[in-house]
Amino acid sequence: MPQVNSISVENIPSNTYYVDREKKKEEIYKNEDHIHKQGPLSGLKAELYETENTLLTYFPKGFMGSKNSNFHEFLSMGRVPYVIGSIMLIGLYSFANGKYNVQDKASANNAAKCFGAGVVMYAIGKWLTKKIAHLGIKMSTGVPLDLRYTRKIPTLPEPGQEKGIVEKEYAGVFESVDFFRKDLLKQDSELNHNGDMHYFNDKIVQKAGYGKDTNSSYQIADPKIRELKARTTALENITSYITAATGVALGSQEAFKQLKFVKHEGFVMNMKTALSSAKNAVINSFKELWKGNNKNFLTKHYGKALILSSIAATILTWLVPSKGFKSNPDTMKSKVNNKKEYEVC
Repeated sequence: MPQVNSISVENIPSNTYYVDREKKKEEIYKNEDHIHKQGPLSGLKAELYETENTLLTYFPKGFMGSKNSNFHEFLSMGRVPYVIGSIMLIGLYSFANGKYNVQDKASANNAAKCFGAGVVMYAIGKWLTKKIAHLGIKMSTGVPLDLRYTRKIPTLPEPGQEKGIVEKEYAGVFESVDFFRKDLLKQDSELNHNGDMHYFNDKIVQKAGYGKDTNSSYQIADPKIRELKARTTALENITSYITAATGVALGSQEAFKQLKFVKHEGFVMNMKTALSSAKNAVINSFKELWKGNNKNFLTKHYGKALILSSIAATILTWLVPSKGFKSNPDTMKSKVNNKKEYEVC
């Protein structure tokens, strides 16, 4: 959008209503939903926060029938069976170790390590491939699919409380295809880009190939974002199975059976040994999976197929939505005159 020339506070006419943007920003950040400052670890912090709250807060609230349970908490419940199932899977071979003989105990410990490694490698692989694909999409289209916002939720009083409290959630701006938080994108553009509420949409429109100085850019940006999110989600739902299979295969390699955890030498020494052992196990497990064995053609090459498929799936999850985002405007079902201020539907 064309920029409006700014004027200094000293030159504002006396009959003009003026709101200090920094004070407005401070008030919004304190009391309202807003896109918080994003850093390299913002997504990880939000995931840890949500996982902790899911297990310790959301699950008990829902189980007890709290009137403050909401749809976001319901969607977060998917973490519960994953965590509980993982613990049970690992514990199958660990909890009864005291009743095994020496040889059986060693075999059980190795199995538990492989199960644990498979769970961790699956989680890391799924997270990492998604992050790589989303980073590529952001570079190609300008749409940050991992963008988070802080949601402020006033709650009703629970039994024993005189009044409700304001809870906090970290939700994704683009979690919903149809109802992504474009209001917060507009708000963030205005607060952090010199009052230009069209900053985000203008950037998206330029990335899509419509050029600069486009009027009513939201009419082009909104459907483009919805298409991008829908394509990306569909591909992720397919490629997550490839990542899962690769993670389990890596965890089952001989390298993870050699994991070492030093005892009785202090926390620091234990951590150094564990991290070093885990690093070697990950590297060696990739080598073992890639190499395979010579029993037959399948066992010789299935590891290569899994690793290459995971790489290909990550690249496709980036390229396919990005290519559709930049498709020729003439192929769109409903064309928009990007030089008009308004478009009548």
